Amino acid sequence: MNNKNVFGISSVSSAQPKFDLVNSNTRSLVPCFAVRSSIARQKSVLGFTLVELLVAIAIFAVLSMMGWKVFDYLLKVKDRNAEHETHLFELQDAYQQILRDSLQIIPLTANDGRQIQAALVLNDRSFMFSKAGVSDPLKQGLSPYERIEYRYDSAQKKVYRLKYSNLNIPNRIQPVSSTLLENVDQFKVTVLNPQELTQWPENINDPNNVVELKKLPLGLKIQLTVAGTDYEWIYSLLRTNQDGQ
Repeated sequence: MNNKNVFGISSVSSAQPKFDLVNSNTRSLVPCFAVRSSIARQKSVLGFTLVELLVAIAIFAVLSMMGWKVFDYLLKVKDRNAEHETHLFELQDAYQQILRDSLQIIPLTANDGRQIQAALVLNDRSFMFSKAGVSDPLKQGLSPYERIEYRYDSAQKKVYRLKYSNLNIPNRIQPVSSTLLENVDQFKVTVLNPQELTQWPENINDPNNVVELKKLPLGLKIQLTVAGTDYEWIYSLLRTNQDGQ
């Protein structure tokens, strides 16, 4: 049996609203804390993602820079290889040109309009010789022999090949000039007989002695430096003992 006060309201029913009021206030605070916690977590997640993004950008920048350096290095290596290959082709062509000429050197003197020249003349930076092997397919009356000179220009660092179409060389005749090699730092020619000589003919007392002027050495030795690399070419003169007829 419920106890009633003077107003006829039981004690139980009067206490119930206070308990419900406390529970109601507590329930209203829970969503607020949940929202704040969610916002805090979102801010934390967003801040961590931004740091990750900055780190990723930094790593990408470093990798890109390293990749560009590798690419640039490969390009430079390719250019150097291409340049080296070009030099090798030029050297091979020059070697073959001198080889073809050396195989056709003949013991015939020449005349420059002033005096008789030896079949092969070697001085400081050039050498000149008489050569056979001239073809005349059109029957133009070309001489079967010609005079070839190799000359080194230290100022331009070039080796020139000069060709005279006849063994008799008038002063007014200009040779056909072509560049044999470029970027030549040093160019030295010696003859082998069999000892190495820097001048040819050797010890001629009579400049009109045709027999001595027709003599040829046993070989040629060319030492040259192209683009910082040293080379040595040796050629054998196969027609040394022939009379050139």
